[in-house]
This record gives sequence, C-alpha cells and structure tokens, in this order.
Amino acid sequence: MNQVVMNIRGMIFDLDGTLIDSMPAWENIGSAFLKKHDIDPRDDLNETLKTMSFAESARYFIAFYGIEMTQAQVEDEINDMIRDNYAKHIPLKPFVKETLDQYLKQGIKMAVLTAAHQSLTESVLARYGLRGHFEFILTSGMTGLSKSQPEIYHQAIEMLAMPAYQIAIFEDSLYCIRAARATGCYIVGVFDESSQDDWETIKDSSDCAIMSFKELI
Repeated sequence: MNQVVMNIRGMIFDLDGTLIDSMPAWENIGSAFLKKHDIDPRDDLNETLKTMSFAESARYFIAFYGIEMTQAQVEDEINDMIRDNYAKHIPLKPFVKETLDQYLKQGIKMAVLTAAHQSLTESVLARYGLRGHFEFILTSGMTGLSKSQPEIYHQAIEMLAMPAYQIAIFEDSLYCIRAARATGCYIVGVFDESSQDDWETIKDSSDCAIMSFKELI
C-alpha cells in the first residue's frame, strides 16, 4: 500500500467502522428507538437497516412501523440518542491518527464520505484534532444519496477535483466497496468486526485490504 500511496494524490475515507470504532454503538440503535415508542422490532431489523442511509432508515420507521413523526423528527431523535457517544466515548480505530498525520504531511488531500449526520462526524473528528486534516465532509444527508449508490462517490471525487485513478477510497462494508468500485478509484478494504462475515469477499473486491491502519505506517 505504501508504494501505491506514492501515486495517490487524494483519499476518501468512510467514517463508521473505518476511521472510528462506532459500529457497536449503532448496532441496536434502531431497536432502541422503536422500543422508546413501545414498538417491538422485527428480528431482522439490523439486517434491513444495514445498507440504508440515515434518511432511508427514518422513512422506513415511518412507513413500516407506523411511527407518527416526520422524517426530520425521527432523524433528530436518533441523533440525540447517539450524540453523546460521538462527543465523548467512541474511539478512533488503532493507528488512524498516526496514518492520517502521515498522509497530511505527504500533501495528500483527504475527505470523509459518510452516512452519519454531519454534526456527529464533526464532533468526533474535532475531539481527536482531525477535522483540519480533511478538505471536506460529505454525507448521505447532504446529497440525498445512499452509500450503496456510486453517484455519491462520484460527487466526492468531483469535490476533490482530481482524476479517479489518483484517489484511494477506504471502506469497511461490502456494499459500499461494490458501489465505490464503479468509480475507477483505488479501493482499500478495512476490516471491522461488523463486516467480518464478508471479509473474504471484501478482500477479493478490493485492490488492497488491511486488518489495521498500522499496516499503512
């Protein structure tokens, strides 16, 4: 990967499960939200929500479970439920800061592309002194696109203003890697326990796959 970085001028990083160890915090947030409203979630709820954007999840709760709230109200309530974790508790994955510091010194332009709300993303990056490392943050909520759609990656590439072949995209989820693959960028698969069942396929679908950011230092 370090040899490849010599030819890379830009990087697009997923947030949850890639830069930060946040997937356990999200794992049961949908169930917790429904239970707050005295609704028993289906057993397959987590699997159903897995590939949805935040907005899609909110609309699903309204349409399928009959939550009598607007989409914005659902999003705000769930954000409030998890905000404290982002502001105070969720850790970076090991060696992320060292790796990002290294790339910043090398003059690589970096960005975050995430399904998480912008305010959550800003808070956790600021807590670790990393907000200034990134040219921009682009979210599903800002674009109206899910990360299962290649179009959201194309938007991020356009914002970096460089050819796709000079950009590396870092993702931990198979469905995101498949969408990113369509861009022509260099794809780095990042291991996360939440996607461990897909790890062999992630390795096969990526140009490079890492168990830890330590491999990039």
